Amino acid sequence: MSTCSCTQPSKGFSLDWDAPFSFHDNNIFALLDCSTASSPIYKSGGGNTTTVPLCDTEGAPICSLLYSCQAISRLNIPISTCCVYTPVDLGPAFEMDLQKLQCSSYAGLYSFNGQESDPETWKYGVALKYKFNFNNDYPPTCANCERSNGACGYGGFYNSFVCNCPSGLNTSTDCFFSASWNNGFRVLPWQIGTWLIHSLGWFLTCVWL
Repeated sequence: MSTCSCTQPSKGFSLDWDAPFSFHDNNIFALLDCSTASSPIYKSGGGNTTTVPLCDTEGAPICSLLYSCQAISRLNIPISTCCVYTPVDLGPAFEMDLQKLQCSSYAGLYSFNGQESDPETWKYGVALKYKFNFNNDYPPTCANCERSNGACGYGGFYNSFVCNCPSGLNTSTDCFFSASWNNGFRVLPWQIGTWLIHSLGWFLTCVWL
């Protein structure tokens, strides 16, 4: 994945179909260095077909700002090779196949961080949201965890609930000192690559390279 500070070639990413979460609606995917001549994202169907271009025409400012970043501008590629991919069609495999789309990389962002015109401050990554249960009810265990300044997550062989605490310890309940700690599960919850769920959107963030 590429950001304003670095570029990284990528083949894309995928999400296990049976994972207990799905992609959050706030995600924006900007596909970079795409083939304008042959990439299917630029193709529109003729006749009675319903195929339409998959690049958001309102996404041009995002592409322009991304391509103004020093790391990307060094590649000397035209802005026309950037596409804000919408609607995001990952298919039944929940897969972003950049080789099939004929793009060399992508930038994923889930928040402008209140600075829409400054790509250096954007929140890069891919946001996920839990599929709690059949009715998608908000679990009270997560509410208790967040009240204790924890971040909700899951782990273990059975993908059971864990509360990630700022101290680096995980617990099955909350982060209050009176809680029963699960000393067998220790992580650094704020490291890149760690699953986190933020309270405002109940989504977890994962950064892929």
